[in-house]
This record gives sequence, structure tokens and C-alpha cells, in this order.
Amino acid sequence: MDAGLTWSEAMSWTHQERGVIAEEHFSTSIDVGAQVARLVMRRCQEVAEECGIDRPWIVDIGAGSGRLLGQLLALGFPADRLLGVDVRPAPDLPVRWIQGVAPACLPPVHGLAFAHEFLDDIPADVVRDGRILGTDGAPGPSASPEQLAWVQQWGDGVCGLTRDEAWRQIVDRVVVGEAIAVDFSGGDPVGHRRGRRGAWGADICAGVDFRSLRARTGGRVVPQHRLFPDHPVLGDPAGLGGFLWLTVTRPDAGRADNPSPSPTTAG
Repeated sequence: MDAGLTWSEAMSWTHQERGVIAEEHFSTSIDVGAQVARLVMRRCQEVAEECGIDRPWIVDIGAGSGRLLGQLLALGFPADRLLGVDVRPAPDLPVRWIQGVAPACLPPVHGLAFAHEFLDDIPADVVRDGRILGTDGAPGPSASPEQLAWVQQWGDGVCGLTRDEAWRQIVDRVVVGEAIAVDFSGGDPVGHRRGRRGAWGADICAGVDFRSLRARTGGRVVPQHRLFPDHPVLGDPAGLGGFLWLTVTRPDAGRADNPSPSPTTAG
């Protein structure tokens, strides 16, 4: 890889050109058990009751191998109301699937849109002292006026403009129900390769600024360890428990029964 790339270019290269299979290089909260799936299903059911949704969907954005969807199936959530969205082909599961780039390919959502470690993969520039840094740390071109305005408000580092816009679009696709983003907060880009972290790796992601996300869409931010206080891994504030959950509810006074969003069926 060219060391003169910007971080956003390097992230695009690993995720789009190389077709990284993330679970080969690091584990997520979903890999330690079905606790996240149970919470997601319970919250979908609660939102359906609160918002009057007769047949709610759970849409897994950045679904990867479909691990979360498989857990939801095992917990009894209807297969015909589960939708995975990812650039990868559909897994061998009896769920709906859209192979494409989110959020552009997302259908209207009636239910729960769940973006688990999705935003940290969206390419973002690192801006310091008004200039875009290369992966070698050298200052490059001047940041755009929009980037400069963002860092003036939120501080130098990973510029979250692209993440803020992606999240806004996800929230806007929720006709009625709820959108939830789960990710790690802050931090420069980091690479992962076979479980090891470093500046470079087969997968490169970067921390998410939840302050700017919330300013863009509203909502409530809760650290993961408060949601799973009794779990030794998910409840550890120094580890996975330090991830943040941003929840935005979209109520609708009208009837929210909905047809299938017409993705293909996986499996």
C-alpha cells in the first residue's frame, strides 16, 4: 500500500478493494454470546408496541457474515422480518438480504435499524492544524471548509463529517421505530490483522465521535457496560463495555403496518 495515502483512502482500499472479512481479524460484542441479540430483539418488540408497528423488522446494517441475524433466528425472531445489509454476498440463512453499500441501499424501515460497528469502517480523514494527514503522518492538502468547520467545533483528529452524514441517512430511513448505532468512541485509525492491532493491518477502522452524531440527529447515548452490568466482558468499561450506544426513536402517529422492503432472500 502507498504510504502517501490519506487515512480515508487507506480505509477505502482495505474495505472496498480488498474485500476484508473483518471477523478474521478481530472480535466484536456479538462474538462473545447472544446478549446483544437478546437486547436488540427485546428493544425491537418494545419499540413496536410503543410506536404501533404490527410487524416490525430488524435491519442489520453492515451484517457481515450474518452472525447477529443467526442469533436472532435462534432466539425466535421471524426470518421473514430480518434483513441483512452488507457489501458481501448473502450468507446461508433464511433471511432477507441486500448486497450493497449502506446507507444508500437501505429501504424504508419500520422497526429497528441496527448499525453495529458500521460507522467506524466509513472512511474518514485525519485533520490536524488545518491539513489532512497522510498515513505516514505527513501533512497533506488543506482540509475542506466543511472539514475545518467540523474540527473547529469538535476538535482535531478523525473528522466525523462522513460518519455524521451516513448516520443521518440511516435515521432518515426509519419511517417509524428506532435507529441504534454501536461503536467505539474516539481514537485515530487503527489496523487489525489476525487479532493484532497496529497502524497497518488487513482491516483499518477509526473511532467515532458520538458528540457530533448526536448533535446531528438527537437521541440518547449510553455506554455498553451500563446495558450489560453483570457480563464479565460486555460489562467491562475498559474493554467492550466502553463502547457507546446511540439510540434515536422515530415515532409515527399513523398506522405503521408495512410490506416487505423487497430485498432478496438469503440462503
